[in-house]
Amino acid sequence: MSHYRYLPYVLRLNSPAVITTLGGDPNSSSTLSYIPGTAVRGAIARELGDPGEENARKQEFHDLVLGDVVRYLNAYPIVSGRRALPTPVSLRLKKDEPKNTQDVTDLSAYDLASWPKEELIPVSEDFITIGAAQPALYSPKISSRIHNQRDRERGQAGKEKGTIFTFEFLDSNQMFGGVIQLCSEQDEELDQIECRVKKLFGETLLVGRSRRSGYGGMASIEWKERQNHETVGGGKEGLRPLNRNIEEGEQFRLLLSSPCIVRDSSTGQPDPAALMDRIVSRFNNRVEVMRKVWTFEVVGGFNRKWRLELPQTLAVSAGSVFVLKANQAITLNELHEIEHAGFGERTGEGYGRLLFLDEPLKKISLLKYTDTPSETMGTGQPHEIVTKIESRIVQAQLARKIEEKAAELAGTARNLPTNSLIGRLRAQLRGEAHESISVLKLWLTGNDTAQLKRPAMDQLERCKIDDGRDLRKWILGMMDRDTIVSLLNVGVLAQRFFVVSEQSVRVGVDVKSEELSVRLIDAVLSDLVIRNKIQEVNDAH
Repeated sequence: MSHYRYLPYVLRLNSPAVITTLGGDPNSSSTLSYIPGTAVRGAIARELGDPGEENARKQEFHDLVLGDVVRYLNAYPIVSGRRALPTPVSLRLKKDEPKNTQDVTDLSAYDLASWPKEELIPVSEDFITIGAAQPALYSPKISSRIHNQRDRERGQAGKEKGTIFTFEFLDSNQMFGGVIQLCSEQDEELDQIECRVKKLFGETLLVGRSRRSGYGGMASIEWKERQNHETVGGGKEGLRPLNRNIEEGEQFRLLLSSPCIVRDSSTGQPDPAALMDRIVSRFNNRVEVMRKVWTFEVVGGFNRKWRLELPQTLAVSAGSVFVLKANQAITLNELHEIEHAGFGERTGEGYGRLLFLDEPLKKISLLKYTDTPSETMGTGQPHEIVTKIESRIVQAQLARKIEEKAAELAGTARNLPTNSLIGRLRAQLRGEAHESISVLKLWLTGNDTAQLKRPAMDQLERCKIDDGRDLRKWILGMMDRDTIVSLLNVGVLAQRFFVVSEQSVRVGVDVKSEELSVRLIDAVLSDLVIRNKIQEVNDAH
């Protein structure tokens, strides 16, 4: 089983950055509105250097640059403390309405029979904060400068050397959020890879070209808390990342969060149209593509070591939307596996990323973020009341899960101990969780003076519960953090009931793991008391 880990980070540009796009005037340079994964991957390759013939260095270079263990996802603008994603190409505005309007039409919600009558234009902003409670549209600040080529000897432009050219660049002091995806069969290996990658990044990163001309994109790096997914947050209806199972007959969307390169399986040639077949086959033909709103772009690259351009090919653009219908039920774990894996080629450079969204709405209200992110950058921390709401929701779900699990476990018990002994154990669980756990461990595993008396221990060891373990060993096992988290399916609860992020739920649960252990043990013992009382009533009759 593959384990995935996402390492988010923030790049602050300390100088303008030219991230060259394909096409345009040969004497000029247009820039991308984000920092692609290829630039970040190239920076790591430069830090590693030529591995030569040393096997250990060659293996490390393969794992961190050429293999599929580490993927360098695109760095998109930071808006209000959140990493934005490419705006879905299905979003449209009415042509005759003011550009600052907040009402947006989503073409992916329409079929040909109900196509909107009004004239629509694409949304001009490149990015949107999907996962935020109120999604906001934004485009980073891009400027340009005019340069002219001079004759070095004469010190001025001449007839033969007087070319004028323009450089577009990302303004300095802007923030971009990138993500490194790690994949391994073992968590221990992920820890080693994470440590090595962060060390190679250092404190600054050079991105872009023309470093000797005052551009160069010198960026400082700030690492954020690791995540289990690329995108986190509950979002807003109509732009809500899926965090639940899909029922049969339900519609949902696949959004490309980066360009995708795919090939025709028959000819082996790059063919963007083959993506639809890839989507259906990845779901084992359990979905069908109902509608699609997509665009295309030419992608390429440059191999600095070989000093050669990479082959250019047509790709499906980021922001393309596919509306899918489930012919059979699909679990959340299956959706996450597809998101982790991505689609197509060059996934190590950030291509082929995707996100599943809920069913589209015909109209959705969005904000337009106009301030410079670097000047209004918040902490990214939710309001205190939001954290309290999330805590209450999760605690309510955990309480329900504990009651259900306790009833299930108590039903498997045989040779129950007496209610007086159970009462002694439960009385000890009334104090602070940490203290209760410590005393119970002494009672069940301590020396002769601290242990329960032999008759009481015999009762606990005769009682069998769950998979045949005696009650004493079962109680000790429930004091382990990993065991209690796994038994209560905390991962599923975190995916379904988070408000701020799935990670915030997990952190809150980890902090209270001893409290969960006490509550589950007490609930099981309480159910055993009820079983004893029912048995006494039956015996009396």
